Amino acid sequence: MKTMNMKKWLACILVLLMAMTAMAGCGGNSDENGGNDGNNDSSADTSLQDVLDAGVITCAISPDYAPYEYLDLTTGEVKGSDIKLAQYIADQLGVKLQIEQMSFESCLAAVQSGNTDISTSCLSWTEDRAEKMNLSTYYNMDSAHAQTVLVKAEDADQYKTAEDFTGLKIAAQNGTTQWEMTTTQIPDVQATAISQMNDGLLMLMEGKVDGMTTPVDVAKSYVENYPQLAIPEFLFNNEEIGNVVGTAKGNDALMEKINEIIDQLEADGLYTQWLQEATEDAAAQGLLD
Repeated sequence: MKTMNMKKWLACILVLLMAMTAMAGCGGNSDENGGNDGNNDSSADTSLQDVLDAGVITCAISPDYAPYEYLDLTTGEVKGSDIKLAQYIADQLGVKLQIEQMSFESCLAAVQSGNTDISTSCLSWTEDRAEKMNLSTYYNMDSAHAQTVLVKAEDADQYKTAEDFTGLKIAAQNGTTQWEMTTTQIPDVQATAISQMNDGLLMLMEGKVDGMTTPVDVAKSYVENYPQLAIPEFLFNNEEIGNVVGTAKGNDALMEKINEIIDQLEADGLYTQWLQEATEDAAAQGLLD
């Protein structure tokens, strides 16, 4: 009788252990599907590691904005200070650089969608962009960021304030800070969207628009090549203090590394050197237009 009771008792213990094992297994599956066991890394940011594993970083560029990014007339090579920046980032990461050429507006879309890893296409920080993509710390802080409206030399003296451009046709590159300034600071402006600066320059010289919004440092290069153009006294209100690199939202690991790289190159004065070299090269080729 005692033997039978012992066997029954052992059988009960065995059943209980099996039940506990099954429950533990179910608990493990629950953790794997979103539990808090600390081993779930499905949402981990792998943006930096993805670039390192691929061995290449893709960069969206609109090569129509010398000396920052432009096409060499002889070789067709994409050059400029922002290309130097992209190459420097790639070198510091130990990967190859792959340039993707497109319009400026497409550069923004490519970064936001993650179709390219970064863009160094002379981006300015804006609240709207900051909501749609990750933006780096500033670089190019030594360059003048004053913005104006390039006009014909014969008309330059009459433009001193934004109100002097009221109702006029002003060309500006679509999706840029220049477009935002043109449409928000000039009363009743007839803003004409252009995809490339060369288009606006041609429209201005042909009299199809009354002016073209552009940074002053770039406008100076235009005037050197086209004496029929001039920079008026007028300047836009602008709090911009530099340029930024863009990545997709959520690519925090990649952006953290890019910020480290930018901080170092700014401390070393590298971008100022690159911009000077690119300006001299573009001017020699007549590509500052």
